[in-house]
Amino acid sequence: MEPPVLKSDTLIVPPSARRSLVIAAIALATASAACAPTATPQLAAGPAIRLDTLFYISARARDDGRETNRLADALEYGIAISSQPIGDTDGAALRVVDSLLIPRSFFIALLRERLDRSDDRFAVLYTHGYGTSLHEAWQHSLTSRARSGGREPWIAFAWPSIGSGVAWPRAGKLLTSAYSQDSAMAASNEASYAEALQSVVLAAGGSRVMVVAHSLGSRVVSTAMVRDEPLRAALIADPLRAVAFVSPDIAAERFTDVVVPGLQPLTSRLLLYASTDDRVLALSQFVNESERAGRFPDAARGPLVAAGLESIDMTHGAFADSRLMQLVGTRHALRRKRDALFDLVQVVGAGRAAGDRVLLGTAEQLPSGAWRLLPR
Repeated sequence: MEPPVLKSDTLIVPPSARRSLVIAAIALATASAACAPTATPQLAAGPAIRLDTLFYISARARDDGRETNRLADALEYGIAISSQPIGDTDGAALRVVDSLLIPRSFFIALLRERLDRSDDRFAVLYTHGYGTSLHEAWQHSLTSRARSGGREPWIAFAWPSIGSGVAWPRAGKLLTSAYSQDSAMAASNEASYAEALQSVVLAAGGSRVMVVAHSLGSRVVSTAMVRDEPLRAALIADPLRAVAFVSPDIAAERFTDVVVPGLQPLTSRLLLYASTDDRVLALSQFVNESERAGRFPDAARGPLVAAGLESIDMTHGAFADSRLMQLVGTRHALRRKRDALFDLVQVVGAGRAAGDRVLLGTAEQLPSGAWRLLPR
């Protein structure tokens, strides 16, 4: 039997050694700690696979072990284990095969050890948007990391969104009930997100944490970072590496007047990734009757600009979609935006100056001062 082979922070598992995969994956995550999973998946024979781990923090309550869309009394910390066939560089065949709950103290110790024992420069704390289940949050995070070209650890923060994106209609809200429920929930996760972010900063240090908020998840992140005073005090003392809002479903006026000035003291770099063709935000704009920060109407003008804000136009960046899906799809999901993910991790996360985009040939600067991604 061929043994698994550890290469960097990835475990290569040949077809003849596909037993006890969770144990192997946890050993990969912990390096030195011993812990036993509750179940061991048996994967079908096939090509050699790569095992990897995703850290996660969930604010979803559970009923008899099953996730709900209610806010939990206490956060859940854990690790999700993924498998990916060798040769799949796109992440299209990447799958979550199991997960393990761990205590907060163990989570912090594992994340700190992962960063300290490797060449990883930072960790990404990702917050999903509307209509996303816990399992989807794992999958989206893992796929996004694969398509960014980086191997840094990602932590998925899962808030109690309506996983299916569907809810029973309410009076006067026949078509927008689920969105309204998720919008209200996003605004009520202040304490949960503040605790999650403080846990990650405790493990890594602010300078090694990049916060990425997508879509409606931007309300979760911005509300906590603007309002939670203990969190603000901690981040003023130890600022984050970067905070990036990708396609944020936030009113443009609130974003420039409240979010930008509120978050500037908390991070070394503050970014907005927006586009002109986001169909989900077009619907949100109609429902909310206000321009959204993540979607701008004037291609010539470009995205919102403000002092201390680094704005990036994603409209022309490459997608991980067929041409047909690019034509008829939502053009909203972060995991599909290849060039935006590359910019997030390989430019911003890597600590490159904004002007390095010109040297890399990945973007051009607009007269407004914003940047426009070029298809790589």
